[in-house]
Amino acid sequence: MAERELPLVNNRYQVERSVGRGGMAEVFLAKDVLLDRPVVLKVLFPEFATDPAFVERFRREAQAAANLSHPNIVAVYDWGTLNNTYFIAMEYVAGRTLADFLKEKGSLSVTQTCDIAIEVASALGFAHDNGVVHRDIKPANILISNSGQVKVADFGIARALGASIEEGLTQTGSVMGTATYLSPEQAQGAQPDPRSDLYSLGVMMYEMVASKPPFVGENPVAITYQHVHSMPTPLRDQRDDVSMEFEAIVAKCMAKSPKRRYDNASALRDDIRRALSGEPVKALQAVLAKTAAVEATTAIPVLTTESLPPYEDEFDSAVPGRTAAYVFGAVFIAIALLAGGLFLFRILGNNSSASIAVPNVTNMQLAEASQVLLDLGLTPIPNAVPQDGIEDDVVYAQDPPATAMAREGDVVTITYNPASERATVPPIQGLLVKDATSLLAPLGLQLTISEVRNDPTIPLNQIISQDPITGTEVRVGSAIQVVVSGGAGNLVVPNVDGQLGTAAEQLMIAAPYNFVVTITEEPSDTVEKGRVIRTEPAIASPIGNGAAVTIFVSRGSDKVKVPRVEGLTEAEAQSALGVAGLTFETRYQNVPADDPNAGKVISQSPRPEELVAPGTKVSLVIGRVSS
Repeated sequence: MAERELPLVNNRYQVERSVGRGGMAEVFLAKDVLLDRPVVLKVLFPEFATDPAFVERFRREAQAAANLSHPNIVAVYDWGTLNNTYFIAMEYVAGRTLADFLKEKGSLSVTQTCDIAIEVASALGFAHDNGVVHRDIKPANILISNSGQVKVADFGIARALGASIEEGLTQTGSVMGTATYLSPEQAQGAQPDPRSDLYSLGVMMYEMVASKPPFVGENPVAITYQHVHSMPTPLRDQRDDVSMEFEAIVAKCMAKSPKRRYDNASALRDDIRRALSGEPVKALQAVLAKTAAVEATTAIPVLTTESLPPYEDEFDSAVPGRTAAYVFGAVFIAIALLAGGLFLFRILGNNSSASIAVPNVTNMQLAEASQVLLDLGLTPIPNAVPQDGIEDDVVYAQDPPATAMAREGDVVTITYNPASERATVPPIQGLLVKDATSLLAPLGLQLTISEVRNDPTIPLNQIISQDPITGTEVRVGSAIQVVVSGGAGNLVVPNVDGQLGTAAEQLMIAAPYNFVVTITEEPSDTVEKGRVIRTEPAIASPIGNGAAVTIFVSRGSDKVKVPRVEGLTEAEAQSALGVAGLTFETRYQNVPADDPNAGKVISQSPRPEELVAPGTKVSLVIGRVSS
């Protein structure tokens, strides 16, 4: 759409020039004549404005993004109709994208990468807390302003968490995102969650340091396959200045299984800050702890911090028999990416009426079902969902159902049971719960207590029976149900979570517990000083009268809160930071003499109220009158 067609939008936005095109909209620089400020207009392509699904997605983008008011997220100001199409007005950020920056510089230092990643993680954490997953984190969507502030842009393919698939906005099995930064679950057609954004951020962190993405290929097919199956070259093999702590953080973000990644963006942000301040990072501690747990019950040799392969999921090794099924998923999804472009996947039927009866492909092998659909001109999208009682690689559900009418090229999602490694259930009857858990973990099996049965003849926490029995072949990841002895009585550790430590102690040393209590303090950013964080044994664990119990009580946060210094003079800001035990660095931004920011702090990083380690350096941008 040419600029001359949009001289003035809604009698408010004066279009100046086109600045780019996305998967579903053209982007213009414009001026808000009402508020006298520059804005960015995103205008939906007219050919999509007639499609209700695309219009609804565009509306959702505006609504979701407008609710995200955060210093690291590009603000959305307005949206509305324009002739026969729709537009969104958003914040104009004077600067350039991270993609442009990397193209010029090639790579960044680890410190620079961490600084950018912290701000992106802050933006994602806020969005996730408000029910929005970005789904397309990549350098082109990261803006760096001229003052150095980082902002995440384009929630154009974000979808509110929990939105109904049946609404037709995102079909099961469809793919959104850019192949280079796509998480494995997105590559296999699964619904992304906040941890999918963390994977993409990990890929981006890798690229910022290594000067290239972890996975490259001639086409999206090759790249998508690698996201699912391949491990990247370790960063420390490419740059000598990469610490093990930093690489462990990137590796945790890029774990193939979402459950191996950080639980949320805040946890990632905190770990990056630990790496910057020289503190032990949770990512590396978790890997070493799991390694130690395996060594306690197996003959696996010790993995030192120098030999540990950080990008491998040490308990999720490659599964024989699964490769063929994932190949089908990767290939078909990559084809979808090629068909739909890098920003958005949607298969559009031709203009003919629906004339193909969808066949029944349930109970077929995945390869056979896919070929049947392809022969009819339909597009199969494999959806791997484990299902007990179904043979490996057999399709057990499809959408649309058999006999439904479709057009050539339409998508048919085929849900199948992926092949899985089998494990033999070991003898755990007669073992203590902790010993049985250690025995099952290396086999990929879990222990679940189905009943605690009081029996004075059997020691406390000893397993009375197990199901399945010893020697049974089960799928890796299965749970082994056990009945556990509660000893002579039915005591369990009482729920004292969040109580004052002194009150919890008094409860436990009195009848009927008569526990021998030890109080241990540990730091906590979330639990008030003096209150219980946890117990050992854990709350609700069966335990004998007079047993030893450790109560872990919060001593408060070891971190300090960053004061708000924006709007203060440089001297006032430095004084406030010094009182808080923080250091500072200053950068200057030229402003007119009559600008209210002259001589004052325009922005700060970390943001106000954030908890940081004592001595953390706060970056200040100070307004300076240009000569």
